[in-house]
Amino acid sequence: MIKISILSVLFAVVLIACDQPEPLSPKAQAISDLMTKLEKADLFNGIVLIAEKGEVSYKGVHGHRSFNPREPLKSDDAFRVGSISKPVTAVAIHMLAERGQLGYDDALSKFFPELPYDHVTIENLLSHTSGLYDVYQETEMRAAFYAFYDKLDPPYTNKDYLEYMIQYKPDLIGDPLEIDRYSNTGYVLLALIVEQVSGRRFDVFIREHIFEPAGMTRSGVYSLLEDRDVPYIVSSYRIDPEGDVQPTPDPNAPRSMYGLTYGDDEMYTTVDDLLAFDQALRNGTLLKPASLNRMMKPPTLADGSTARYGQGMSVQDINDIRYVTHTGSAWSFLAYWKFATPDNDHTVIIFSNVRSQRNTFRAVYTAINNILHNEAYDLSELFGG
Repeated sequence: MIKISILSVLFAVVLIACDQPEPLSPKAQAISDLMTKLEKADLFNGIVLIAEKGEVSYKGVHGHRSFNPREPLKSDDAFRVGSISKPVTAVAIHMLAERGQLGYDDALSKFFPELPYDHVTIENLLSHTSGLYDVYQETEMRAAFYAFYDKLDPPYTNKDYLEYMIQYKPDLIGDPLEIDRYSNTGYVLLALIVEQVSGRRFDVFIREHIFEPAGMTRSGVYSLLEDRDVPYIVSSYRIDPEGDVQPTPDPNAPRSMYGLTYGDDEMYTTVDDLLAFDQALRNGTLLKPASLNRMMKPPTLADGSTARYGQGMSVQDINDIRYVTHTGSAWSFLAYWKFATPDNDHTVIIFSNVRSQRNTFRAVYTAINNILHNEAYDLSELFGG
């Protein structure tokens, strides 16, 4: 009896020891301390994941998935990630190019003969160097667009957007490669090209060829869901001038002009799924190395300068360190993804479902990147210092 009791006690001690989390590395601990401080100050609500060489070094869940009633976030909750949809669309296009089903030099008019943009190419659309307007940025375009939109059964979709362009044929704001101008319009059209070339609905194609091969089990296109009441997709909120948390969109406000276009927007995912996408790109599951290099290589503009985007991702040097990233926003969701590259092998994923000020979110991901690269950061202004 005594021998059995001793063994039982020893077994219990081993179990308790196994249940204890491994201590964080100094950098991960610094990030954890920072995020906890930000959460307590109501400056961050969301999830942060850091991985090095694909191995998770920190995953922190901070705040609430809903505020009325209050429910804490879960580590596998999905967020709408806005323009982080664009790299997924770009991967779909590169896949079709690898199969010989389209070419990077193919003109937009090859797919949409009614459009007068014979010299705008697939490559231009991918790298935001097409010269195509963006209705969200070019305010002079909005009057005509809203006049067209008012005739529709809103919200508008990709095909409605295309019909507007066919009817009004808006001028380019610059020749291809003349200007470097971010364009949601380009990615709305790229999603339609994916459908036209593949013969599959956009969400079906990316599920079969991207999400499933990468192991992304909680990702999809929100606007194309038949039932959008998905329990693991969190709600979004904003902090009003009085400091109160309000749902977005405001359920009591009149419907504003908005659309549910995909390719440029509307993807939802989890931090673990986005890490899986990150690693599937790195290890060649989704694309050949040459295609991935295209995604990360900005073109040279007509004036000799370098564009900000490759064919799917933003690329910039900060303090002699190359960052390959993409950000996103939708309603009050904010998202940041830093892709792991051999010369900067940290994956950084930050999702938030509460918006106060955009520069707060930018300050957070800048601070995290600085910690990872042993650089100083200063967030005293956020804390009123």
